[in-house]
Amino acid sequence: MFLFLIHAALMVSGCLLLFSALIVAMTQRKKRWWLKIHKTIGLTGGPLILLGAVAAVAAVASTPEGHHLRTPHTWLGVMTVSAAIITPILGLLQFRFPQKVGTIRVVHRLFGRLLNLMTPIAIFLGLRVAEII
Repeated sequence: MFLFLIHAALMVSGCLLLFSALIVAMTQRKKRWWLKIHKTIGLTGGPLILLGAVAAVAAVASTPEGHHLRTPHTWLGVMTVSAAIITPILGLLQFRFPQKVGTIRVVHRLFGRLLNLMTPIAIFLGLRVAEII
């Protein structure tokens, strides 16, 4: 139960931070500081999601059944964690490859939007699996 609570806390925290990064990018782009804050929040939220996934794997492994990837929550969770890893990498790659900045930025934004759609759905499905809702 303890690992479940750690998993839930990390995932919700990561989700809130990633949503905050999206809001900053969408509403504060005219401010000088927006990119620094967006990057800091995103590079904090992504690892929290990853740590939440590690806690989930540990929680499932500690059960007698120990079966992973049995529910839609887990499959969407894998996609969400993947997007949480890929999105900030793409964001940072924009600065490494200026000749490809347009393409990388489009894909970064797409992954960021998908991430912010998938994360709350995965949380909702997780709450259903846990029979909280």
